[in-house]
Amino acid sequence: MTVSSTTIRGGCLCGGIRYEFEGAIEMSEHCHCGMCRKAHGAAFSTNAVVKSAGLKVLDPIGLLTEYESSPNRRKCFCGRCGSQLFIRRSDRPDATVVTLGTLDDDPVIRPSRHVFTKSKAPWYDIDGALPRFQIYPGFEPADGQP
Repeated sequence: MTVSSTTIRGGCLCGGIRYEFEGAIEMSEHCHCGMCRKAHGAAFSTNAVVKSAGLKVLDPIGLLTEYESSPNRRKCFCGRCGSQLFIRRSDRPDATVVTLGTLDDDPVIRPSRHVFTKSKAPWYDIDGALPRFQIYPGFEPADGQP
């Protein structure tokens, strides 16, 4: 589901990095992979995909830090307060993943699914009616396979 938007703003905990984006949000999801859990210190990360061309990052003192968490993925966070803000994808540079927890404004879109549930935190029980994917849509094991 794509949602049109006006300008949506967000930033890190300490306020050293601010960002805004315009344009459509492609989709939003809850990611339960081990990397997202560790990066956020939480049961999952809630993310949305936006067009990179519409994203403007305001970082006047150079706090934005990147970490290559896996091939083609760079987690972008504030080097002062640690807030994870984005995931840049070298295999898809036209899209940037924005962490919804860092938004100031309502993005209107709501998460549409849970992904990487096979590696979810054992202490967290997923409830609700959103679809669940053990890995990622399009990469799920065939029916009857582990």
